Amino acid sequence: MLAVAAAVLILLVVVIAGSGGTSVIAPATGAASVVPSDALAYLHFSTDESRPEVASALALAGRFPSYPRLRDELLAGLGPTGRAVTADFDTDIRPWLGKDAAIALFDTTGPTPGELIVVGVSDLRAAERFLATVPTDGTASYEGTTITGHPRADDSAFVGHYLVLGHSSSVRAAIDVAEGHSPSLSEVSAYQRATASEPAGRAVDAYFSGTGVVRLLASQHGFVGTLTSLIYQPTLQGVAVALTPASGGVQVYVHQVLDPRLARTSAVSFTPSLPSSVPAAAALLMDGTGLNKILPRLLITTGIGGRIPELVKRLGIALTAEGIDVRDDILPLFERESALVISSHGGAPVVTLIARTPNPSQTATVFAQLENPLVSLLTSTGIAAGQVPVFNQVTAGGQTAEQLVLAPGVQFDYAVFGGDLVISTSLQGIAAVARPPSSIVDDPAFRLTLGNHPARVTSLLFLDLNQLLSLGEQTGLMTGPRFRALKPDLERVHAIGLDSTSGEAESTTELFLQIS
Repeated sequence: MLAVAAAVLILLVVVIAGSGGTSVIAPATGAASVVPSDALAYLHFSTDESRPEVASALALAGRFPSYPRLRDELLAGLGPTGRAVTADFDTDIRPWLGKDAAIALFDTTGPTPGELIVVGVSDLRAAERFLATVPTDGTASYEGTTITGHPRADDSAFVGHYLVLGHSSSVRAAIDVAEGHSPSLSEVSAYQRATASEPAGRAVDAYFSGTGVVRLLASQHGFVGTLTSLIYQPTLQGVAVALTPASGGVQVYVHQVLDPRLARTSAVSFTPSLPSSVPAAAALLMDGTGLNKILPRLLITTGIGGRIPELVKRLGIALTAEGIDVRDDILPLFERESALVISSHGGAPVVTLIARTPNPSQTATVFAQLENPLVSLLTSTGIAAGQVPVFNQVTAGGQTAEQLVLAPGVQFDYAVFGGDLVISTSLQGIAAVARPPSSIVDDPAFRLTLGNHPARVTSLLFLDLNQLLSLGEQTGLMTGPRFRALKPDLERVHAIGLDSTSGEAESTTELFLQIS
């Protein structure tokens, strides 16, 4: 792909932190009208510098440590011999740059998707003069449009008031769209539904088709693939993402649309009540319902903990022998609102689960019946580090709790009080819920990122990224050259808040990134 043209787009591929100005003018979206309808993914940028969001993005791009490196890498090696190409944005590109630009990806028979770059052109002659400085290897004509070939199988052509660049087949497909011989992405129903409610003040937006989510995201290894597999639904038709600068950070809008003939969202809306029980020092809060369905799926999909799925199966067999039905007696305890909390105590992470229990007395009875089978299982597997674990009744935050010490620094604690079941890896986790010195809802970062969440949601998520990075480094979970390279950029993001809502065949997620 032509590196100089890609450099035009990378100027806006940054976390955007605006000055707080609000634009009432929606961005130009014409690039989608020359992109073929079968695009797997479409990344769109507003390059209209008269809009406050774009001016802010361009001004702040240089503040991110990785920006100069990304820019230089894209500008290097344009020629067939790999020599660096010098291009100045202000003098070489800005004079002809139009109001929007985009990158589209397409399915291919090979392992990598095809690419098409679309760049708006405000001054055709200036753009032609710029392209004249780029190496070429001949021209051809297609449907009356001149296509210029470039080294390494890249082509370019002017289609309407857009410059399109990419593989020969992609450029020809864009010409077919412009000539009306095939449909454009802007005519696709799923694209129209997914993007219809995007904020007018957005500076960057993207669209993934249902096939694109599977092809480009679900097939990935690691976190991206795991997360996609957990949220993907077979009836998904498309997903739109939009970034809008806001005071103190950036708002991210995500809208998923499903096939209305085949699917209805299964997410349950609720009024969040557990955040007021979470201490202000929490590094992570994840609040939702239906944990009884999510947890088994998470264990199967990710294999978290290695032996945990097998241990859970063995525990279920042991409980059945004790007359306890996991499906009828235990899983219903986690149907209602539950909150997963990660905090720090003495520099070590503390994981706590809070669940609104429908019957506190029954919950206490069920968990008391769990104790002996759990102790027997842990003893037989050697997890107890050579000692015989025993549940002891202790006090945490003025509440009676049960503590099971498995090894030095490793324990399983639980308590039932105030209508909640609280399970933690530390008594401090239970005490913090029982007597929080202050609630997370009073934390300035929480108020900034989630203070305006809807009254009813399907999930809430809050991350104190600075704390999580610190915990990750202390525990050795975040190490290596890749993390060290990303750390300076990650440190710019102080906190993230997320809320989601659902309709019959759609769902909306809004994130706020606090930029420091």
